[in-house]
This record gives sequence, structure tokens and C-alpha cells, in this order.
Amino acid sequence: MNALNLKDLAVMSVTNPAQAAQVLLAHNLRRDVLWLGLALAVVLNTLLFSLSNMMLPGPEGMPVLIRSPMVYAGFVGGGILATIISIHRVGSMLGGQGSFDDVMILMVWMQFLRVAVQVVALVLMLTIPILSFLLVLGASLIGLFIFLHFIDQAHRLGSLMKAAGVLVGSVFAIAVVLFILLSLLGAG
Repeated sequence: MNALNLKDLAVMSVTNPAQAAQVLLAHNLRRDVLWLGLALAVVLNTLLFSLSNMMLPGPEGMPVLIRSPMVYAGFVGGGILATIISIHRVGSMLGGQGSFDDVMILMVWMQFLRVAVQVVALVLMLTIPILSFLLVLGASLIGLFIFLHFIDQAHRLGSLMKAAGVLVGSVFAIAVVLFILLSLLGAG
């Protein structure tokens, strides 16, 4: 894919996410390329987070750990990986046919779309803050729409309602795993 194709694919992801997912899935990227893409998305996300914190410092009460770029990158990377695993597993349990790689390529692409939105939001935050807020709100809603289509296409479910079931089940699965891990670590 060249830069022009990436731009077209980004537009298609918003206007016709099911078709964009099909285009991405047709590339059959190797797993090492997917892992590299995931790592790049995490690094770019972390760089933008750090840049935004330097330009617009958060409230003083913000936990020190979250201000650390390495810790933030760990949270972002772990969150994305947990989402990929849960979407793959829950989707399979609910009759989906998608492979881990199918889910991964779509999630990695969503992260790059997110990075693009973050860049625009950061510029708007410095110039017209209310537009930045509206962009983030709109991107969140459109992102959910894209995500449901991507889940549907990855697992070949044939229904956005089934995709929503996979998403809800995945969120629940992640919450249960986090609860168990925090309980084992003795968190209150």
C-alpha cells in the first residue's frame, strides 16, 4: 500500500467500513508485519500522548505512573493486545470464523486511524479547543461504528448485532480478567 492508498483506505474506513475491512483482510499480511505495525502504533500513540502532556500539562493529581511514557506505552500495548485476544476468542465462541491475524490487522489499522485523529485533535486543541472536543466525540462514535463493522467482517458474522454481542462479551471478558488479576495482586 502506498500513501495514496492509505488515504483512500482511511476515507473508506469511515464511509464504508465493511469494504475497508475486506480490503485489509485481502492483504494477508504476515504475523511479524502485524506485530511490527502494532508496535509502531503504540510508539506513535505514546509520542503523541507525551507531546500533548508537554504542551498541555494535565491536572496535578494525575498519577505519576501514567505520566511515564514507558508505562503509558505498556498500558496502551497491553490494552490493544487484550482487545485483540478477547475479540478473537469471544468471536470464535459465538460462531465467528476469524483468525487471530484477521482481528489483529483490523485492530492495528484502527490504531493508525486513532493516531491520525489524535494529531488533528492536538492541533485543534492548541488553536480551537471546542473543535478538538467535538472531533474527539465524533471520532469516538464513528470509531464504534467502524469497530462493529470490522468485528463483523473479521469473523464473517453477517450481522452488526452479532458483532455488538462479540464486543460486549469481549469487554466483559477483559473486565473479569482484570478483576481476577487485581484480586491476585491484592488491590482493593
